[in-house]
Amino acid sequence: MKQLVNHPFLLALILSLPLWIILGNYLVALIVALLVSFLLSMSHALRALGRRKSGQQASQPPRRPNDDP
Repeated sequence: MKQLVNHPFLLALILSLPLWIILGNYLVALIVALLVSFLLSMSHALRALGRRKSGQQASQPPRRPNDDP
């Protein structure tokens, strides 16, 4: 699933088929699938950035010898 989230257009094409059956209109299904897939991709990217950022905040930068405590 993570690999599909990294490729939002491919995920949208896959999602459009079941949505076409549910909604009965392919154009509407494709638009909804594009919106959902880009939303999933964005949330995945933000979660990955948040994990990387919190990991960097936990470690302190190296101190130089002349820095005052």
